[in-house]
Amino acid sequence: MSGHFGRAAEELNISKSPMSIQIKELEVALGLSLFDRDSRNVTLTAAGRVLQRECEQIFNTLDFAIRNTQKRGRAENAVINIGMVSSAFLEGFGNLLSDFKSKHPECSLNFTELAPNQQKEALNDGIIDVGICRHCDTLNEPALNSRVLVKENLTLAVPNTHPLKDRRAVALEELKDEEMAVLDRSMSNTTPFLIAKCKERGFYPKAAFEVQEPSTLLALVASEQAIALVSECFRSQKAKNVRFIRLKDNIPTDLCMIYKKAQETDVLRKFLHFIEFDYKPLMYDN
Repeated sequence: MSGHFGRAAEELNISKSPMSIQIKELEVALGLSLFDRDSRNVTLTAAGRVLQRECEQIFNTLDFAIRNTQKRGRAENAVINIGMVSSAFLEGFGNLLSDFKSKHPECSLNFTELAPNQQKEALNDGIIDVGICRHCDTLNEPALNSRVLVKENLTLAVPNTHPLKDRRAVALEELKDEEMAVLDRSMSNTTPFLIAKCKERGFYPKAAFEVQEPSTLLALVASEQAIALVSECFRSQKAKNVRFIRLKDNIPTDLCMIYKKAQETDVLRKFLHFIEFDYKPLMYDN
């Protein structure tokens, strides 16, 4: 509760007067006061707090019912909702989908670009059926099942002017004094996973920039602001002023599918069967 009618009206995108009138009408209908008012603030009465709790339960139940109805509708209409990271289509994921559609033309696929942590929330809420993310985001997730779609490792991206630019391969520990651009750790487990790997090699990485999109990592590298460790698929981007160098350390960043076993539908089972028996995980060729 905002504690102030003006702020509450602003949050609801309505004017203050109609909201105040509606609250008054509700209090008259109930025969009691829902708010204690003074010249500066508004607080819920004991009765108001009871109504607030009851309404929250009603809305939660309604949200649950809507999600279940939508999920049932997707199942009946043979629709799969897929949440995916932005780099998924760089790695042959589109070919996988085309092959699936060729075999199951009755199925429809919807796509939403979501960060891995957003995918997990959407899976829990029943908004999506499948998530497409990186290997590190499948770890320590006992409620989720995962399948590898494309096998690949991290690779080093440096500016064309960097001292390492002509190296064929670099060990991770050689990067201990380098300023790195990394991905926002609130969006996925990529950066915590990378930090853990660096600590295994005896150092803590210098994260000079923390960004949300892998493409921004490459932009920072191209502008000579930092180096970055990215998935091998980004080699195909041919970024100007960026050199890609193989890491001697095989640090997996496989493209993976995540889903909840308890939420399987007939159409999702078709997709899983296709992945299991008709599709061979790709190996990214660097």
